[in-house]
Amino acid sequence: MPGLFERDEFDDFTAVDVETPNRYSRSICSIGIVRIQGDAPPVRLHYLVNPCDDFDAANIAIHGIRPADVEREPGLNEIWPLIEPYFTGCLLVAHNALFDLPVIRKALLREDITAENWRYLCTLEKSRRHIPKTAFGSHKLNDLCAGLDIPLEHHHNALDDALACANLYEHLKTRYGVSERDIKLYR
Repeated sequence: MPGLFERDEFDDFTAVDVETPNRYSRSICSIGIVRIQGDAPPVRLHYLVNPCDDFDAANIAIHGIRPADVEREPGLNEIWPLIEPYFTGCLLVAHNALFDLPVIRKALLREDITAENWRYLCTLEKSRRHIPKTAFGSHKLNDLCAGLDIPLEHHHNALDDALACANLYEHLKTRYGVSERDIKLYR
């Protein structure tokens, strides 16, 4: 474990969260990114995305994003060149990564965009290994944040969820450590 002022390879990361317009998990209507690197201030990015896809009422009820909110927003093909550097060559962190990462990959494939394999850590999986479900009632991001006093202002706002995920990752890393066995590869 690093000393008080030492940094290790798990200190620099990108936390990401997406919201989807429908149940098909193939498109994105919002993406939040938080990049933590060295002593630099965190980079916080939030984009509404025109998914070029239908919206389901159930998804709108969850995140509040409506077709009219994104009809004039850029598509993922326009946003990807701006955000790809936050995905390339760094550790990705997501709460329920096996939802977010496949959605991003499928949305990119719909635009004929290929992406490298991503190294990631799922805070949902890590919290399940270390925190009993009974501690906070569930391992949902909002329940963990409430139980651990981690700020989460607007659950299902992609940037707020990415910020909460970044803070949850920092908590899990400090309290339980992170090792290579926590890291997976998304192909």
